[in-house]
Amino acid sequence: MTAIFLKSFSGERPKLDPRHLPNEAAQVAKGCHFYHGNLSPLKTPLVNGETVLSNTKTIFEYLNEHWFSWSTEVDAVNSPVANDPWQRVYFTGDGYPKVTNNAVFSGANMPAVSYRLGVQAPEIAIIGVVTESATEDVDPNDDETRYYTHTFVTEQGEEGAPGEPSGKIELLYPEEEGTFVTLSLSPPNVNASNITHRRIYRTTTGGGIADYLFIAEIPIAQGTFVDNVAGDELGSALETYDYELPPEDMAGLASMANGILTGFTGNTVCFSMAYLGYAWPKEYQMTTEHNIVAMVAMGNSLAVLTEGYPWIFAGNSPDAMSGQKLESNQACVSKRSAVIVNGALIYASPDGLVALTGNGAIPLTDKIITREQWQAFKPETIEAYFQEGRYLAFYGASHDKGFIFDPETGDFRHFDTTAQCGFNSLLSDALYLSNDGVISRWEASNSVMPYVWRSKEYQFSDINMGCALVQGTDINLVGLKIFVDGVEVLDKAPGTLTKYAFRLSDERGDNWSFELYGSGEVEKVIIASSMNEIKRALNDS
Repeated sequence: MTAIFLKSFSGERPKLDPRHLPNEAAQVAKGCHFYHGNLSPLKTPLVNGETVLSNTKTIFEYLNEHWFSWSTEVDAVNSPVANDPWQRVYFTGDGYPKVTNNAVFSGANMPAVSYRLGVQAPEIAIIGVVTESATEDVDPNDDETRYYTHTFVTEQGEEGAPGEPSGKIELLYPEEEGTFVTLSLSPPNVNASNITHRRIYRTTTGGGIADYLFIAEIPIAQGTFVDNVAGDELGSALETYDYELPPEDMAGLASMANGILTGFTGNTVCFSMAYLGYAWPKEYQMTTEHNIVAMVAMGNSLAVLTEGYPWIFAGNSPDAMSGQKLESNQACVSKRSAVIVNGALIYASPDGLVALTGNGAIPLTDKIITREQWQAFKPETIEAYFQEGRYLAFYGASHDKGFIFDPETGDFRHFDTTAQCGFNSLLSDALYLSNDGVISRWEASNSVMPYVWRSKEYQFSDINMGCALVQGTDINLVGLKIFVDGVEVLDKAPGTLTKYAFRLSDERGDNWSFELYGSGEVEKVIIASSMNEIKRALNDS
């Protein structure tokens, strides 16, 4: 049978010569999908009437009803605390690491208010003045040496590390009713963390950090406190010695499944205390061989992508983390290219897309696209999202070009849609995009994109294909071009095709290919030497 017969369609494989493509593969696949095996148009994004900043580079959906937006590349995560009454959101990339909550986020441009993440230690030590009045003979062995310290506390009850201890304070009659210590307290030099209170602690013996016990919590504006608390009335021990601020330039915030937040600076990986997103002990920091580009939480593990080798960090608690360098020389060239798809972390390397799994970093596109072809996608600009089991990416300086890659089938196709940034919503199972501040939902409109799909080159020996048939839905919305030895010999524009076979010219040649364009769904294409060949092809299908 001398015929071209196609009843299923797939995407591009640019690495292969058009003559060597599989039968269903394309030289060009743009604005289309093959979800049901047919050639179908992608739907256009649906504008939902919501807006954000026009120069937005990051959007984040808060409580499934509000949009946060930033003009910089920001990483934002929800509080790891279950049923957090403050519904906090932590983020990096907008100056120093910050946090906002449900009491302050509202406004024209949300989040309207945010605070520095973490709580600084007091800068000035407590000064204590002793007042004593002995009313009776006392045992001289009952004297007491005290040290005081204090911590700052936010409105949300987040307590920071303690300041330097006070000077030594001697009490000769500590148990006498007329004995007390007047403490002088200084306010924070800078209050960027929404500090509202202070907690005061003292030792019960000659000093030692394990012996600091709680005395009182007072408003931050209160400058003095009279300590006449008896020893047996002291509270619990101070526990926040290492609750430090995260590094000021920390980026790449992620949330692990065990309540640990992570970030990075340079080649240093930072871990927070579990379920305490404001406390970042330096002793929990670890390093990688190369500078870090991106990090993505994968359950109780953390994938760290660098300018060199990828790493995996894992552990049940921040003080038990261990790192493993993967012997796969697959650097990450774009922070926002890193997306989890079907359980694997896919990211852009200099050679193509790479999947990071438990087995290491595995090249995904090496069989369908060359390194040289990959450079045309400007991989350093790629910003990607999860889309129904596929990897959807925008690229270019203006993010006005895009591609979709299916890691299961290897399908690779293009589309023309501009998006400055986007957000994958798990609650609504949707991909939202922002362009010039207008929010839209990917492939949610009733309108469709115009597509172009060009077949492989079919090789014959000086033949004439005299007939053709295109079957599908809304064929009148489909156009057909036929090429012979690289020359266009037919162009039937949308509106001219019907459900019936039609005759072609008497053009002869060795290499035949065709192109479908428009917006109708196509199920089959047959190009044959005669009407009988078309009938035979239909009967065989």
